[in-house]
Parts: sequence; C-alpha cells; structure tokens
Amino acid sequence: MRRVLIVTAILIAAVSRVEGASTASAQDQKKPDGMGKAEQEIADLNREWADSIVRGDTGRLDRLFADDMTVVSGNGTLRGKAQEMDDLRPTPDIKTYFFNTDDVRIRVYKDSAVVTGRAKWRINLKGRDVDNERRYTLVFVKKDGRWQIVAQHLSRVAPQK
Repeated sequence: MRRVLIVTAILIAAVSRVEGASTASAQDQKKPDGMGKAEQEIADLNREWADSIVRGDTGRLDRLFADDMTVVSGNGTLRGKAQEMDDLRPTPDIKTYFFNTDDVRIRVYKDSAVVTGRAKWRINLKGRDVDNERRYTLVFVKKDGRWQIVAQHLSRVAPQK
C-alpha cells in the first residue's frame, strides 16, 4: 500500500498540465488571482509545516502528519510518522534557526494535493552550524474534513556546475 501511495504521488507530481490544477507560492500568504480555497488551505499548511519545524511544535506536526504517513529521506530510506516525529523533536543538541520554502507548486485533485518545492534551512548541531537544501514533495489527503500529510519525499539538490 505504501509503495502504491508513493508511486501515485510521484506520478501526480509529474503531471505538468492537468485541468483544474493550479500553482501557488506558500511564501505569499495573500490569495493570488486564480488560487482557490483548497490551494490556499494547502499553501497555509505548507507554511505551518515549515514554521512548526523551526518552533519544534511537535503537537502541530502530529496533527499535520497522518498516522500512516510515509517519509522517503534523501538517502532513500523509508520511515513512518513515529520516526519523523523523533527526528523533529527538539533536543539540546539541535537548534533550528530557519526553515524556508520557495519555488512552491500546489496541485489539488479533489481530496488530495501535491506540493513540490525547495526547502532551505540552517541548524546548529552540537555547536556547529549546518546548512541544508532539499527539493521536497508533500502529498496531502483530506480525511474527515481536514488535510493531512500522507507522504513526504526529500532529495538533495544537485550542486551547480
């Protein structure tokens, strides 16, 4: 089931022209022309995801992540919600300075949505600053009237030549 979900998410994200699909930037909180209610909700949730990581708001992340969420990390390993929550739980050894998203595209398909974008963040890991940049995909599904993340994929950004 998880493989089917991941493959479906990748296929949906690859579709560049779908009737009724729209794109939006999560950084711009104003409602751009042509952005529907669902797209705005997803843009807001994309921003909440990033902000909750910086704040270490595991309560909000727990509500954003579906219990059956699948995460594909940059090195290809699979994990579930519990492992992702453990990685995002605040510790004295890690401080997140910022987590910004850009180049965000949102496509809504009835009760599902695919978000693609680029994330840049800086952490301090045991006294050493570390910068990260990844392309990401989030798949949202509307369950019981609310949107939740059911799949997340992160990939390293290739160095520019």
